[in-house]
Amino acid sequence: MVEVWKGAGAGNTFYIVVEPHISRAVGDLPTFAKKYCGRKIDGLIVIGPGKHNDKNLAARIINRDGTEGGVCLNGLRAAAVWTKQDGGQFEMDGHIIPWRRIQGRVELHLRVEDLPGEMSLTACSVDGRQGMIVPFWNPHCVFPVESLADVDLDSLAANVRKNVDQFPDGVNVEIIADASDGSMHARVNERGVGETKSCASGAVAIALVAWAGGLKGSLDVRMPGGVLRIARAANGGILLSGGAVVAPGETWSIP
Repeated sequence: MVEVWKGAGAGNTFYIVVEPHISRAVGDLPTFAKKYCGRKIDGLIVIGPGKHNDKNLAARIINRDGTEGGVCLNGLRAAAVWTKQDGGQFEMDGHIIPWRRIQGRVELHLRVEDLPGEMSLTACSVDGRQGMIVPFWNPHCVFPVESLADVDLDSLAANVRKNVDQFPDGVNVEIIADASDGSMHARVNERGVGETKSCASGAVAIALVAWAGGLKGSLDVRMPGGVLRIARAANGGILLSGGAVVAPGETWSIP
């Protein structure tokens, strides 16, 4: 018997489970994720004790295809709501990420010491489209387009991932288009998942492209699942905020 919570952040949906109970109950977590997440749940968020500080919580994302997802910032915001606290710190994929609740949203602080020291962007060309490779935690490739609706995103992402020398661990592929209000509209195809309603690390990658292009100040990234706001922190880090919800837990009987 295990307790499972369903959480969501900006349209991404997750099952949230707790260590060590889940591992004792199911053993193989990737197989569990593939069996239960299906096509409707983006991944499994596994929460356990932190390693660097006994007040921290550790979080791990397993994609619905059973692969490791690295950092999942939408999942972390859902995990933050799950704690029922007003703030804290998560450890995820080697990073320490402070968070707080603010004005009905959850704000994550990506610390300057956890960001790549060199933020140079690299140009790439796929299917006649010019994009930018962004060196931010999970691999990303961002393509400006005229119309989001006119792009076969699955095909574009599949062709980007054919370059295994450049992306040995896969890559998240984002397409972006300017909005009239100064925000950015986007769609994303995530490695191990496919097209999703939102991707918070992808939103950060989009903001890095916009800032490199001369944008000043914060950026609202509008994805099908919701809006994420990306801003520079006063100390040189990055702030990401957006909504998140968690439903009451359910007890599952695992065969």
